[in-house]
Amino acid sequence: MPPELFERFRAEDRTSEAFIYVWALIALPAAGLLHTPQALVRRARIKAGWTLIAGYWMYFALMAALAWQVQGFFPAHDAPGKNGGLFGAAILLVIGTPLFAVGSGAVFRDERDATTPGLREHVTAVTILCCTLTGLVAGLTFGYNFALPRNGYPAMFLPGGALWGLLAGAALGMRAGALLTSSANSRRRMTDDAKSFARTPTALLGCCLCVSQLGWLLPTWAMALVGLPAPFALFLLAGRYEWLARWVEYRQIEVPKEAMY
Repeated sequence: MPPELFERFRAEDRTSEAFIYVWALIALPAAGLLHTPQALVRRARIKAGWTLIAGYWMYFALMAALAWQVQGFFPAHDAPGKNGGLFGAAILLVIGTPLFAVGSGAVFRDERDATTPGLREHVTAVTILCCTLTGLVAGLTFGYNFALPRNGYPAMFLPGGALWGLLAGAALGMRAGALLTSSANSRRRMTDDAKSFARTPTALLGCCLCVSQLGWLLPTWAMALVGLPAPFALFLLAGRYEWLARWVEYRQIEVPKEAMY
């Protein structure tokens, strides 16, 4: 790393986040090298595996550039340019899935048979998880920085922001997964899941926005007490009213688990 760039990181108190990315960019090819001998022994798809590693490396580089641009959106603590634990946690979330996939050796897939998920299923699973976790980060960040009114942000942050962001990311991931998967049945199921996941976060976001407007009248501590149960109350009401159940539906996020290890 050039000394002037390091000094800039240190001046803006970004050294910890920069270390995470530098470590991840080194860990990816290192993990690939360590798993290659084992992959050769079991005659896995070496070329395809290293293509995935190169793709994930580029993804990390893109996320590093993006993180540098959006760092100001995250909650700040006591110093200019210094962000709280949410920013570091966000970085680990958005790069954690590809790093796990490479570190576990899952990128080196065996030749596909009737029972073994192939390369396409692996990419589908990684895409779904990356989109879901990125949605979680986006929902939390939006909720914390909500300012209409500022006292209403607890209703938009936790658990509301985490829930609607997670499900919105899952909707995007399932839609992308439906385009990637080679199975017609999986494509149909993921498309249905994407529609359901898209409806539920829309309803949750609407609920959180309505509750947050009480912030014009209530202090922040009172908004925290009101905002905490609001998303869960919406799920309870959906179990009683059929018209609401069409919009709010609990559905587990499912990925081809065998494709991740």
